[in-house]
Amino acid sequence: MTPVFDAGALERRYAFLDDCPEALVGAVVTMPIGTLPERVAGVRGWRDALLAGRLPAEGWPTAEVADPVRQALEEMGLVRFCKDQPDLVDALMKDVLAAFVVQSEVLASDVAQKLRSLEALEHRRLSEEEAARARKAKREPQPVQVDDATIDRLREQAEREARRQRRGADESLLATWGDRARAWADIGDVFGDLGEMMGRGWDMARGVLRHTGWLDLVRLRRLIEQLPQLREIVRSLGRFQVSAADEAVADRVFVPVKRLEEERLEIRTPHIPAETRGVERSGEISRMLPAEALMLGHPKLRLLWHARRAERALVTYRVEGIEIERRWVERDGMEEVEGRRPRPERGPILAVMDTSGSMHGLPETVAKALVLEALRTAHAEKRRCFLYAYSGPSQVLEQELSLTSDGIGRLLAFLGLSFGGGNDETGVMAKVVARLKEQDWKKADVVFVSDGVWPAPASLVATVKEAREAGTRFHGVQIGNRGRSGLHAICDPVHEFGDWAALGGW
Repeated sequence: MTPVFDAGALERRYAFLDDCPEALVGAVVTMPIGTLPERVAGVRGWRDALLAGRLPAEGWPTAEVADPVRQALEEMGLVRFCKDQPDLVDALMKDVLAAFVVQSEVLASDVAQKLRSLEALEHRRLSEEEAARARKAKREPQPVQVDDATIDRLREQAEREARRQRRGADESLLATWGDRARAWADIGDVFGDLGEMMGRGWDMARGVLRHTGWLDLVRLRRLIEQLPQLREIVRSLGRFQVSAADEAVADRVFVPVKRLEEERLEIRTPHIPAETRGVERSGEISRMLPAEALMLGHPKLRLLWHARRAERALVTYRVEGIEIERRWVERDGMEEVEGRRPRPERGPILAVMDTSGSMHGLPETVAKALVLEALRTAHAEKRRCFLYAYSGPSQVLEQELSLTSDGIGRLLAFLGLSFGGGNDETGVMAKVVARLKEQDWKKADVVFVSDGVWPAPASLVATVKEAREAGTRFHGVQIGNRGRSGLHAICDPVHEFGDWAALGGW
């Protein structure tokens, strides 16, 4: 009988390939390391670990092949940039798999070289022994040959020696990814965790580092570290609101409940044969002492026994027990339940920067540092941030701060500007209040950075008052000027930074 052809057998046989990322199938299938199922499972383990931001546990491939790759990744600090970045991990995994093949070939070459050396030593030893035997027997020495069993033993020895040999970090990975990792690390030093986001684009990272404003960015980051006040001000901005995406978070709360509970009462009751407590007089035949029972067998004492029983005067054991009484009782209590509530988040940030001539110098540097911290905080907390840099009439630079390719370019261009010009607080504040009326910016707070060397006209105070009555808070940062100023007329609170002695070289 001809067997029936099973069309799905081949598909079932290779179903495990579904676990292999599509971008890596070609490299996995052609690799000469291990069996195909081992390669698929190993690659999946490496990819999942890198996506989690860590190196995988030891397994596939062997430590001799994998350790140089691990060492290279650790030296470059590349793993932290891989978290939740599948495109980056797939690109890296292609080079990792290629490095595995190279390290496997290097290991095989080392084993072959050591095996040749061991075979040569063994052949020389056998030749010397044969020559000695030939001289003793006064004959010509015979050619010698290393047998297969000895070659197998020498191969195992060569493999052990090759595995014990220490290997450095994989050079191919260092050459391909070293510069990239260093660029991302430099950006990470300035932007903190935000540097990881910037590290995805190789061209973007190189462009940032080559920009003339990059050194200013590095200096501003060091200044922020010396001014924790700036970080606190920025983190206090923005009223709490419900996420626009209607995200919800799990929450566990206690709610009052009434429960019917079964209550068990233990009541000690006599005559329940559970525990003997002594003797007593009674008429209970089942509890009478043996001495009383003997009277029943005597012809004359039997009548006495009946008389004593009638008088309940038999000597009997006194017993006692516990009776369980059950009843239902209603009780008040609290119950922990799991529900979902809207995720609260802080609203956006509107930063207003005075770029007039009086802000030139150290106040300008502090203002730029605050812009940088506002961007870092807004992006880390997934908030929007908008900048108004103003000086004289109709001189207002408006831009939304973001860590996109275009956003970084605009930020670096702003940080490279030199402040100068006049003052037009009324004009810029009209633009700010108009934006506060837009749906996306209703929950924003305003931070106004200036030296305050300007008067606050009544029209400006009235414009700000209208926005404050709608719930907007106006934080003022007064730089390099003490006492009340125009900033105090429109902002509450006003944070004054007038003592810069602690900043040293700034």
